[in-house]
Amino acid sequence: MNRFSKGGLSAAVLAIAALVVAPAAAQTLTFWTNLTTASQADVIKKQIEECRAGQGGLKVNFETIPFGSMYTRLITAMRNGSPPDIMNTLEGAVAFVQSRGGLVPVTDVVDELGRDDFRASYLDAVSKNGEIWGLPDWALHQEVWYRKDLFEKAGIAVPKSWDELKAAAKVLTKDENGDGTPDVYGFAVPMGRSLVAPQTFFQFFYATGGTIFDPKTGKYAFNEHREKAVKALSFMLDLYKTASPPSSVEWTWNDFRNGYVQGKLAMTNEWGAVVLIAAEQNPTMLDNMGVFPFPGPTADKPPVASLNGGYYYLVARSTPEREQAAKRLLTCMYTPERVAERANSRPIFALPATRSAFESETYQSNEYVRRFKPEIETIFNEVMPNWYRYGQEAGLNPLTGQIEATTFIGDAIQAAALGQITPESAIEQIDSQLQYQIEMIGN
Repeated sequence: MNRFSKGGLSAAVLAIAALVVAPAAAQTLTFWTNLTTASQADVIKKQIEECRAGQGGLKVNFETIPFGSMYTRLITAMRNGSPPDIMNTLEGAVAFVQSRGGLVPVTDVVDELGRDDFRASYLDAVSKNGEIWGLPDWALHQEVWYRKDLFEKAGIAVPKSWDELKAAAKVLTKDENGDGTPDVYGFAVPMGRSLVAPQTFFQFFYATGGTIFDPKTGKYAFNEHREKAVKALSFMLDLYKTASPPSSVEWTWNDFRNGYVQGKLAMTNEWGAVVLIAAEQNPTMLDNMGVFPFPGPTADKPPVASLNGGYYYLVARSTPEREQAAKRLLTCMYTPERVAERANSRPIFALPATRSAFESETYQSNEYVRRFKPEIETIFNEVMPNWYRYGQEAGLNPLTGQIEATTFIGDAIQAAALGQITPESAIEQIDSQLQYQIEMIGN
């Protein structure tokens, strides 16, 4: 009897029917997040448990990956063919994995959830070739956090230019006990080699109107803005020598955040993490904390500096079944209440990526959101419209990952800060390395 005989056909039909009606095999997904703080990681883990229920026995192996080891872990996992099915990380890592063909687009998930609910700037940052490669979760937003009480005592207005910023920082740098060392410094200029130095420098650089890539054409433009880059670095180092602790040449995030919260800094560029740190370490500081946009070089131009970014959920290329399971899990995690709950796990530092979450009672009822409502309004209305992430001015670009995974910018900036090379030489080195990294990415 051949396969097309009556008996053979019936057997084939029965086999196909069995495949159709049989429940899908239980999937096991791996889920990484760079959010290692317990308050944030625990919320994500809780939501995973809520959303995997009822999804055919779906299992999820959840792991926190420190940012400092993320790229090494990603490279190893991709070489082994075992990248995480879902990863919660910054857009630099989204670009890094996407450039290596490791992601599937999540455009369908965005459209299912409602594209208009997401802030357009968040989607633009991870858009490439007509697709969206990461689900925006919440925003980073760099602005100047300052001591309102010290400003009032010194009779200082919010600076509107670099000259005013330097003058204010100089006045606020005070040796209160007369031992020759300031007890309060006016403005923190942190320059830790990894991550921190680039974040500090590009806030100054973007304030001049410079970019790495042309936002409209996507063409490499840093070499055309080298004069602006030298101007930015020169002022940054001048401010460091005038009003920042000498040790800040090596400072990382914890150093300047804790310094501000402990009352040793009058101003610092920050993302709002200082709010929760102050609540835990020095609650009396909360009433003295205010925000203003980092100013441009001159007062006649509005602030243009905003080194922002965001956390995203990305889906790795694997099997159709695992990819769909990952997308179903993420869709469940994107109710307004759950998005707001994740943002509120680190209030002020994290601002929701969706309007529905921002407007939700869950978000607005948070005690810190209520307490810092004027500051949030400033961030939303004056900071967030100027949205950049170094290397992604024209959309998703793997150069961002290269900047974050290497230290060539930090090395050049530290050398200039220590007087080993001139600002001009530092910018020349940075320009050369940026072009080298672009060439390597292209190859």
